[in-house]
Amino acid sequence: MKNVLTIFTAPEETFKRVRESKTAWLFALAVLLVVSIVVIYMQMPTLEKEFQRQFQNQQIDAGMQQTFMATAKTTAYVMGAIVPVIMLFVTGLLLMLLNLVVRGEGKYMQFVSIAAFAALPGIVGSLITGIMIMTMDVQSQTDVSLSLGAFVTDKSSQMYQLLSLINPFSIWSLVLYIIGSSVIMNRPRKTVATWIIAAWLVISLGSLLLS
Repeated sequence: MKNVLTIFTAPEETFKRVRESKTAWLFALAVLLVVSIVVIYMQMPTLEKEFQRQFQNQQIDAGMQQTFMATAKTTAYVMGAIVPVIMLFVTGLLLMLLNLVVRGEGKYMQFVSIAAFAALPGIVGSLITGIMIMTMDVQSQTDVSLSLGAFVTDKSSQMYQLLSLINPFSIWSLVLYIIGSSVIMNRPRKTVATWIIAAWLVISLGSLLLS
């Protein structure tokens, strides 16, 4: 559990300890799952408002609305528990591929550990957003943003989506990916950073173009 705290203050030393541990990622995953569920709970009133607007636009009767609402809530919580787990193992696989490219020394589960710990700043950002949603009178989740997208009025525009990529917590996670990968792969940080930043840009901009 110590590593979950020190990842914010001494990431390199933390990843060196994580490299020697086979279970460290489980503690980070537990924190991710708990906070994810809490964040969904905090955001649920706003999600309900969005669902209600959709129901009104589609002219769905009251009985069906209750059924759809219950299903949507359950799905939100289930996905909040499943998606973080899937993302850890998928990201671990991508880092393993990078490890092969740079001839690193890491093993697959070590990269899963990197993904788990690097995700922690992002979950902190989500928690802050959830608190803001609970304490402010907002009609949609896009009304609250910690990214540069907050300065864009049209939340449906591509400019909003582009600026939303520039989020301090996302950048913090990216830095942790670089530090962790350098430690686990035992390769120069500059080399690892070049590949990870390039991959992040391709994935982020690619998702933007496809949305």
